[in-house]
Amino acid sequence: MELLNVQSRKIEMKNACVHFMFSYQNKDVAQMMSFCDPEGEVFFSPLGEAGRGKIGELGKNLWTLLIDCFPNINNTIDAIVSEGDLVRCQVLISGTQAKDFAGIPNKGKTFNSDHIFIFHLNRTNKIDQIEIQWNHEDFVKQLSA
Repeated sequence: MELLNVQSRKIEMKNACVHFMFSYQNKDVAQMMSFCDPEGEVFFSPLGEAGRGKIGELGKNLWTLLIDCFPNINNTIDAIVSEGDLVRCQVLISGTQAKDFAGIPNKGKTFNSDHIFIFHLNRTNKIDQIEIQWNHEDFVKQLSA
């Protein structure tokens, strides 16, 4: 019975993360936040300490800005794996820049970037930690070339 509970929990965790990514795909930040603990921590790893903050503040603001600056932003989940208390999603994110973004002038360029989202969920299946990794230098290069 315990094995069944563990497997059920892993499925629930994966589902919450898929719903979060689906909401991102639909550009619905409010819905994304509904799957999260707003006091939880987000860490946009390539940005160093400037990329660390609360999901309901830094995360919400950055995703809102991304959607505004890349109105056709798209994400495709390539893989989703549960690893203990974590869920790792390998995601391809792409979009065409329509506005200046984070010091990158708008040249109307498109980016394609592999991202890894590492989620931790609390006991009520709310996402309370997210770490996002990507090649930031390549992202900037694609938009600046």
